[in-house]
Amino acid sequence: MSPGFPFRIQAAVVLAALLSLWGTFAYFGAESEHQKQIRDPDQIAAQAVRLAGVRSSTPDNAELGYITDVEPGGVLAQVMFNGAAYVLAPRLLHQGIAQDWVLGNFSRPADFAAIGRSHGLRIERDLGSGVILFRKENGK
Repeated sequence: MSPGFPFRIQAAVVLAALLSLWGTFAYFGAESEHQKQIRDPDQIAAQAVRLAGVRSSTPDNAELGYITDVEPGGVLAQVMFNGAAYVLAPRLLHQGIAQDWVLGNFSRPADFAAIGRSHGLRIERDLGSGVILFRKENGK
């Protein structure tokens, strides 16, 4: 340290540096423990299993619409959509029903056929666990 600074200031700077270093190690230790306990908080691995039937039923270059029963704009809706888009890549996933194929990604049991009909869709495959592959009624 420069001799131009009083000992009190030099000691405060050294103490701040040591506390910062300690905080860094404490943070990384806590984060490592957290990651060991919660490996997949958004359940992406579970989504890969749920959506495996969609992957096998659609070509890699498919573009699918997307509907759900989860309130749009919320965190859960975003997590579900982004997780599905990630798992189904390279297929493209679009919000809405403009495409011939539409993925229904539902969080609870319902009358999926009636939901589809209300959007002009028919069930192509019910893959279980709230995953429905729809086709447009006038589609191929």
